[in-house]
Amino acid sequence: MDLSYHHVLDSAELGGAGLTALRLAKALRFRTPRCRLWMPGDGPMRRMVQEAGLTSDEYPANLLSYGKLQSAVTNWKFGNTLRRHGPGIIHFHAVVHYGALQLGSRLSGLEQVVHVQLEEEQTGLRWAFRHPPDMIITCAKYLVDYVRRSLAEKYQERQRIVAVPNSVDANEFFPGDKEEAKRRMGTATGVPLILVLANLFPSKGQETAIRAVAELKKRGIDIACWLAGVERGGGEAYTNKLRALIRELRVDERVRLLGYRDDAPELLRAADFFLLPSTREGLPISLLEAQASKVPVLAAPTAGIPEAVADGETGFLIAAENYVGYADCIQTLLTNRDLYQRVAENGYVQVRREYDWNIYCERIWGLYCELVAMSFFRAGKPA
Repeated sequence: MDLSYHHVLDSAELGGAGLTALRLAKALRFRTPRCRLWMPGDGPMRRMVQEAGLTSDEYPANLLSYGKLQSAVTNWKFGNTLRRHGPGIIHFHAVVHYGALQLGSRLSGLEQVVHVQLEEEQTGLRWAFRHPPDMIITCAKYLVDYVRRSLAEKYQERQRIVAVPNSVDANEFFPGDKEEAKRRMGTATGVPLILVLANLFPSKGQETAIRAVAELKKRGIDIACWLAGVERGGGEAYTNKLRALIRELRVDERVRLLGYRDDAPELLRAADFFLLPSTREGLPISLLEAQASKVPVLAAPTAGIPEAVADGETGFLIAAENYVGYADCIQTLLTNRDLYQRVAENGYVQVRREYDWNIYCERIWGLYCELVAMSFFRAGKPA
């Protein structure tokens, strides 16, 4: 039977979960032409979907603010629209939007998958999973038990929760000549470069990175730092706060806010260090991309990060607000080239072995097939 596959994104702006959904839909296109992405409004993600030749549709951006009646009507319309596409899978890439569109997805008759990409507050998980989906996928092993504990007791034992760790496409992210990459990017060769690749948000740790640069400057160490990313929602409040901190610490000549970038592979090939002093994560894809590019990772031991970063072996784990610790680690790596090379190589070998994109796609496709087979079995139909 010709099945339909729907991916529901949390935002039309760029983010790790959305980019994973887009790449997954592109990979599935070689197995089925009936793949559709749903997103709340226009934005960079919509344009990337169009460039990839994929089909997209919209659901209301302000759905979470609806009253009960308006929400019920929206869900009814959403469910009926999905039902017209026939049986298949609906894959939510954000927990909260599953919670808001839960009724519609159940009305659709599709098998429901929800991807947990962050260590969400358990109260939010409990609300969203008041009626759990057919399958929950987590982006890190750590999150399986965490999510299970958030469910109502009657669901905890029987709910299917599977860890499929995030992955990286080695055809896109790979090491290169750093000095040549720096020349192409227009930055000074011979000057170590720190890269923070994340949306501008307090939990992502950009302030820690800026303070670490200021600490290194006090020690007489010449280093540059690029913060690549934008605030979601088009705001500037946190961006302006970062600009003010850069001025206050007098590191204007060392720290650059790059804004939106679509050249992450090239940025990583130019970088000497990847920092992610984050307090809220799942298993960050950007971290895996840095390892695939042979860039040493310095990150906070948040959520699933320790699954990919063994301290002193495949990266370094440093408390999120410990900017002195980040500065100390960078200074050590600048003077200990053997340690730098060993950690970079270990991270590279691990990510190629354990976090390969092709294996990830096969695993997700296999889970889809299991769900569909069980659906047909319950209905007494041949798969």
